[in-house]
Amino acid sequence: MNAPYLWLEASWQRLLATRAHPAQALLLAGPRGVGKGALALAWAQALLCEAPRPDGAACGGCAACHWFDIGAHPDFRLVTLQEKTNKSGETRMATAIEVEQAREAIDFVQLSTSRAGFRVVLVNPADSLNSPSANALLKVLEEPPLKTVFVLVSDQPRRLLPTIRSRCTRLDIGLPSLETAARWLSGRQIEDAETLLALSGGAPLDALDWAADGAELDERRSLLEGLARPEQLDPVALGDRWKTIKPQTWHRVVYKWLGDLLAVKLHGSAQFNRDFADDLARLGKMADLAKLLALAKMQANEGRTLAHPLHRTLQLEAWLIQYRHLFV
Repeated sequence: MNAPYLWLEASWQRLLATRAHPAQALLLAGPRGVGKGALALAWAQALLCEAPRPDGAACGGCAACHWFDIGAHPDFRLVTLQEKTNKSGETRMATAIEVEQAREAIDFVQLSTSRAGFRVVLVNPADSLNSPSANALLKVLEEPPLKTVFVLVSDQPRRLLPTIRSRCTRLDIGLPSLETAARWLSGRQIEDAETLLALSGGAPLDALDWAADGAELDERRSLLEGLARPEQLDPVALGDRWKTIKPQTWHRVVYKWLGDLLAVKLHGSAQFNRDFADDLARLGKMADLAKLLALAKMQANEGRTLAHPLHRTLQLEAWLIQYRHLFV
């Protein structure tokens, strides 16, 4: 089995070199959209494989690999965000990994292994552990049972408890070169790969997601065409028009737009929205730096509360009013 993606080959080989004596707590850290989750799954399968290849990779054909492929391996546990149903019957993805999930993982590692090999617990995204679940997990990370491997995957490792980070062997996964990422996307018949990569901050899997969702790309263009003309912006009308856009999409688009405005204001150039470079160059010169910094900080904080049941229309109106005042 090769690395899940070609730009992960070096990291994959580093992991395989430790298969005989793997780190009992491994932290895979790096930006989103680079394949950390796929690498973690491949590593888990390699550890659980009962007939590994000479280099330590999973064979893909033994009973253990078959069970892993269908999500039924008895010595593997995935701890991740779960769907929750509220009192109104609406089903939404949870915003945190709850303490009950951490406790179930702890109970799991206290049992004997079913196949007398490794046991693997994969926590992804680890930065979604809330305080009780993180503290519960910390106890078992301090003294993990023999033949037990914890793999934590994080886009924002600084959100993890320092005590958890200190108990993990960290492997940083960086962005591939733009040339490598563009070539990979072009091999999947993705048009305008460079623009999508810029929009995604160089993360090829994020770029692929943008390319696969034409509706989201249309929403992005609608948002940016509105933001590019603050003098014509009507907060009430646009707040009502944009209320159906997913908060996650809104945040991704607007946060990067503000980042580009800051870059231009500070005599740099647009990094994410290069197809709107002329608009950004014009607006960056007009924007009030202090107000822009305040709005960017507010937007960064909003990223932690995207699923909060706020009145979306009023929230958007307030934001748009503040945005318009950047250019007064």
